[in-house]
Amino acid sequence: MNKPVSQNDSIADGIGLKRRLGVVSATLMGVGVILGAGIYVIIGVAAGWAGNAVWLSFLIAAVAAALAGISYARLGRLRPKNAPEYQYLNIAFGQIPGFLAGWMVLWATVISTSAVALGFAGYLEHLFGVPMTAGAIGIILFASVVVFIGIGESVIMAGILTAVEVLGLVIIIGIAVPHLGNVNVLEMPRGMTGVITAASLVFFAYIGFEGMANLSEEMKKPERDLPKAIVLALGISTVLYIMVALAAVSVVGWSELSKSSAPLAVVAAEALGTNANVLLTAIALASTANTVIILMVSASRAMWAMSCAGVLPKALCVLGEKRRTPWVTILMVGLVTTLFAVIGNIETIAEFTNFAILLAFAGVHASLIKIFGLSSHPKFQLNKFLLNITLVQNRFSG
Repeated sequence: MNKPVSQNDSIADGIGLKRRLGVVSATLMGVGVILGAGIYVIIGVAAGWAGNAVWLSFLIAAVAAALAGISYARLGRLRPKNAPEYQYLNIAFGQIPGFLAGWMVLWATVISTSAVALGFAGYLEHLFGVPMTAGAIGIILFASVVVFIGIGESVIMAGILTAVEVLGLVIIIGIAVPHLGNVNVLEMPRGMTGVITAASLVFFAYIGFEGMANLSEEMKKPERDLPKAIVLALGISTVLYIMVALAAVSVVGWSELSKSSAPLAVVAAEALGTNANVLLTAIALASTANTVIILMVSASRAMWAMSCAGVLPKALCVLGEKRRTPWVTILMVGLVTTLFAVIGNIETIAEFTNFAILLAFAGVHASLIKIFGLSSHPKFQLNKFLLNITLVQNRFSG
């Protein structure tokens, strides 16, 4: 039997979502979604702007992401509930701004899931010849089943796939060890302007941490553990990104890196020859599959929370009594994601993702300022800086 479950009920054991996650499991989910397959492509584009100093671009982008993370962490202590953008803006500015922010991020997450599913299908077609549409539908169905079974099982699957993701990046780093010191890692062909421009591009490699707040109602102690998990996930990802950037330019140099549509494959080919293509394709399959699973967890929880709050149809506010997962919203997210994936050409629509996420960041920063009354406090200058950073990122995402 299934029944509607209010958000307030989620606090009570045996009624709401299962509170099974701690710092480690939440961090694992965060690292898994941040370390998406995008790093395998975006580093080449960024190197074209920043040169061998592309590692510095990743560091600058990490600082910007961390500033946004601070706002999510601070507000997460105040209101540790799913659909964070809706929750925070609702408190600060009212239900309508909260709904608009939550709705935009929800759609951005669904569209992102479709795009990543198509990316998975592309790798699958390349490796095994499976048709794109079949591959995309297959990974969405698989992810839906995993997410339906339970949050614990989702974390286990995400943990396995995250380990494969990390292994792939560690291999790239290992390949570069004999080459370290061969290039000037501060070479900036376009100066600091190029480094900053590259930073605005690679910032999107960090997007995903904000979805960790959608795990709040399945964390044992979200007020304590969510901020720690956000910081740890961003920290681990930043270290790996910087090391990979240093490794890549040390092996092939920024110029060659920027000319390739598969830059890390070029790096791997230096040491592994023809085997590099198969290896990186397999790792990319694991990475994209992992991202689809985690994004579906995030989207289904956000939709459930907003329906329980009354800003989406109450019919969506349902949990299965046995597994206590929001199976109705999981089904809805799966169906809509599949629809976009079948359409296939969603590049124009996908541009909405970057805009929506960055606009949400601006709203979260503004909520922090409003809620804590920081306009008359010395810390206001920092939060004003966070808001300005986000507005600049919006301009770059154009």
